[in-house]
Amino acid sequence: MAQLAKPRGKTIGTAYRSTYAQNDPCYREVALAEFDSLTTEIGTMMNTVQPEPGVFDFREADAVADLAAQHHKDFQIHSLIWDPLDQLQWEIVPSAIRAMAPDRRHQLMIDSITTVMKRYAGRASTVTVVNEAFDQVGHLQPNAWWDTTHNDEYIFDAFRAARLADPTAELYYNDHSAETNSDKSNAIYDLVKRLRDTTVEVDVNGQTVARPLIDGMGFQGHMLGGADQQPNISDIESNVQRFAALGVDVRFTELDVRVPVLNGVATVADLDRQRLVYNMMTQVCLNQPRCTGLTLWGFTDKRSWITDYPDSFSGYGAATPLTDDYRRKPAWKGIADALR
Repeated sequence: MAQLAKPRGKTIGTAYRSTYAQNDPCYREVALAEFDSLTTEIGTMMNTVQPEPGVFDFREADAVADLAAQHHKDFQIHSLIWDPLDQLQWEIVPSAIRAMAPDRRHQLMIDSITTVMKRYAGRASTVTVVNEAFDQVGHLQPNAWWDTTHNDEYIFDAFRAARLADPTAELYYNDHSAETNSDKSNAIYDLVKRLRDTTVEVDVNGQTVARPLIDGMGFQGHMLGGADQQPNISDIESNVQRFAALGVDVRFTELDVRVPVLNGVATVADLDRQRLVYNMMTQVCLNQPRCTGLTLWGFTDKRSWITDYPDSFSGYGAATPLTDDYRRKPAWKGIADALR
């Protein structure tokens, strides 16, 4: 897959967990053979990298970073600051951190970003600094990080800390359900514009330069592929273009396409519709000069967050381009056909 993308000036990546490869060598082999970018699926989320205040655990993030370096792959970091209020059972923000006084929690946020960014400075090309700050109608989520400032100041502080810690990394804001023009994407557009218009002085190769707080916008791309669920591509293209016009790069950062399943099995018709969605989303990126590429949120149904949380996606599954035994589905051909 990566070999097809490279001549088109794009990268094709995947979220990666080192623990999945421990008893499944196929997982590692396929990831290395087919993708040229590896993203920490969970390794840099707060509950993994800092399970207790001030106590860091870099084992998972280091494993992904080291694998990428050893095989000359691009390395990307996912979601330093995130608190999904609709999935509190995941405890992305550990309970001990959530219980801290707001001012202490805010400082922990700054210190955590600084520590992670400095550890992977020069290794991580791209970092999602803040993830999913808005609800579906464009209001800021009243999460554990918003609670430290009660406005979007915490987002600016997070990006400022990331930029100061590693001036060379590409810094992204990332969100779901923002691919089309909507109240949510309007609010995100306003945030990204203001982040882009705000600069901070940093040292680059011994020279002081002013750099904007943000470099890119990540559209997650968790799509639906059932009947009458195909995306409005012209709407996506116009929305992506307005972000690109701000001078930021864009990327589909968590692409998957879930389809209706019965006992885990999708129909031939739905798998073909899934193929079409993957093909169209790849084509959107190819048509947009500022789109750096695609990252799949897992590549095999054996290791997919969609199938890991069946209660969250009742009646849907089979979201990746490979079956649970690593056979290529029509979706794989959909991506490849677009890239050819």
